[in-house]
Amino acid sequence: MMRAAALDALGLLPRDVDYADVRVVHRRHELVLVEHQGPGEVVHDESTGIGVRVLIRGQWGFAATHRLDAQGLSDAVTAAVVQARAAGADRRDVRLGEPVTTTTTWHSPMKVDPFTVPVSTKLDLLAATVAAAESAGPQVSQVEASMDFFQDDKVFANTEGALIEQRITESGAGLLVFASDGEDIQRRSYPQAIPRTIRGQRGLFATAGYEHITSLRLVEEAPRVAAEAVQLLTARQCPDETTTLIVSGAQLAMLLHECAGHPMEADRALGAEASLAGGTYAAPERRGSFRYGSPLVSVYADATIPGALGSYGYDDEGVPAQRTELVREGVFVNYMSGRESAAALGEQSTGAARADGWQRLPLVRMTNLCLQPGDSSLEEMIAGTRNGVLVDMTKSVSIDDQRLNFRLGAEVGWEIKDGKRGRLLKNCTYTGVTPTFWAGCDALGGPDEFMVHGIPSCNKGEPLQVAHIGHGTVPARFRDARVGGR
Repeated sequence: MMRAAALDALGLLPRDVDYADVRVVHRRHELVLVEHQGPGEVVHDESTGIGVRVLIRGQWGFAATHRLDAQGLSDAVTAAVVQARAAGADRRDVRLGEPVTTTTTWHSPMKVDPFTVPVSTKLDLLAATVAAAESAGPQVSQVEASMDFFQDDKVFANTEGALIEQRITESGAGLLVFASDGEDIQRRSYPQAIPRTIRGQRGLFATAGYEHITSLRLVEEAPRVAAEAVQLLTARQCPDETTTLIVSGAQLAMLLHECAGHPMEADRALGAEASLAGGTYAAPERRGSFRYGSPLVSVYADATIPGALGSYGYDDEGVPAQRTELVREGVFVNYMSGRESAAALGEQSTGAARADGWQRLPLVRMTNLCLQPGDSSLEEMIAGTRNGVLVDMTKSVSIDDQRLNFRLGAEVGWEIKDGKRGRLLKNCTYTGVTPTFWAGCDALGGPDEFMVHGIPSCNKGEPLQVAHIGHGTVPARFRDARVGGR
């Protein structure tokens, strides 16, 4: 039905359409949530629809509908064509580069389909996780354990001859614990921190099945996570000073996201987000010359990493997933791009155009943004630091609209004295200016510490679109960093 709808929609196009593509998407989502002293909750949502995008004399038109019958398809095609024609002819020159003609089928790797696992099994695991966290004592004031599962069946077809069918299955779970003594509130997350404003979608996500959930060992880790939240209540306040800073791989995921990910999306660099989210320091004329960081720092985007959350076979313009170098030995060299933004730069798409469902247009989105490992380790960095601070897990983040001045908060920190990890620290923050801060990077963890952190909550666009992305990181050390308390 989905394949037939895509081909039928293409058959309804008028002759003056220069290019068109259609995406038919069936999306399933399941949230399973258990909270402290509350009943379990299960939310299912499911939708199917088609998005039609047409290009006529240099102008885009787009329409979407949940109706896949003949009348629904005709109405969507007509609406997209009317919109493109109404935009006015030849006011801009949209180019798309080389034609996309692929015909194929692709499925993400999966051992156990999460939608076949009984809900009772999922609720029991989360309830046991919450109970294990509550065992840390009466100062545990709130606990939330959740799982989320997504499955997208997608058909993409265009007027250049492409016909691509994909199934992408994603799974994730996590734990959030708050502790309170009546005067202070502290929190700890496992295995990855997600902003508190997001309900569910918490923890570590992967393009995988239920086997990923069991690998996280939520019940076993819960007592430690809760105990650390309680310990933070009496921890020393992070000092205000300029010092050596060591950032864990989990915390570095958000730093990389803000300082390199969004700035190096080609549509942003070409002004597409100027009125909503700002611009970027990574202007096209700076490629090959702008020093992002020290020579140790190399960054790449790779949508082909097996099991990573930002992986897929083909993007939502039919372009194959691929690896793209963004920063080479400290120098900014390239962008993530879609067909239009790449052609505007005289290049080919890097396969990074994705849409949040059938009712949204493809935008340039991060895939798996990765920091190339070095040859050190977390323990070696600590041993080689006389005075410093180690931080872990993101608690807060802010950055200016050019992606330069930033401030990040961490859930937990430790002081480093004479090469050893010392006292626990709370309310740790650090600030910097992107190229200056990354220029201070003097050590990176090795390949054995590399981990891709799957994050299902990257926001972009208007109307808002949420992308599922990955960040491959290692621990990193930065000299002369400014740290402080709240």
